[in-house]
Amino acid sequence: MAIKAIFFDLDDTLHDHLFPFSKAFKDSFPALYQQMDVESLYKKFRDFSDLLWKKYSNQEMTLEELRIARIVMALEYFQKSITNEQASDFQAQYELNLDNLQLFAKVPELINFLKAKGKLVGIITNGPVQHQFNKINSLGLTSYVSRDRIFISDEVGVAKPNKQIFHHVAQKVNMSPSEILYIGDSWPNDVAAPIEAGWQAIWYNHRKRLAGTGHKPLAVIDHLLSIIDILDKDS
Repeated sequence: MAIKAIFFDLDDTLHDHLFPFSKAFKDSFPALYQQMDVESLYKKFRDFSDLLWKKYSNQEMTLEELRIARIVMALEYFQKSITNEQASDFQAQYELNLDNLQLFAKVPELINFLKAKGKLVGIITNGPVQHQFNKINSLGLTSYVSRDRIFISDEVGVAKPNKQIFHHVAQKVNMSPSEILYIGDSWPNDVAAPIEAGWQAIWYNHRKRLAGTGHKPLAVIDHLLSIIDILDKDS
């Protein structure tokens, strides 16, 4: 069945999420920054963030507790330790850097191509509503994606990797799940979860992360414009 709608993850799919993390880590922990592969640390930071998000969604921890725990746990994985106070200071610096986000270079070209082909384009992202929407707005994505096609987990009331968020979106856009494609960088959130909901998925694996299950995405890519060739074959 032909794809009629394409939804994107936000963080590290449409914009470079490593940049604000790396800058905050360098400013907060200059000695550790010299010792570590920051991209490897970032990937563990994202893994723990995804893991802890389930607890946050179930009201088992606060957002502030999550934000402290994810950097502490990521560093512990590499046998480095920081205090909760240091983690809180890092988070504050990280949030300051989120004010200077930039879209990946090919995103405007890709979205304009999809819309010219008559595809519905939207975003599904985990996070607090105002925090995520501020990022979307500052990135200029509201020029490309209408507000009613932007779904933020805290607003919906369910978060990835719970497949119910994908069922909710399919109902809102009045489409069959098999007509919708999801694209993102996280295997559990952006590949396994939408496939479980009956959607198609493309894994944007530009960070060379590892698959966690046997789910079969439509494609695995490391360049966003590869999506154009994939959709041309589908049409």
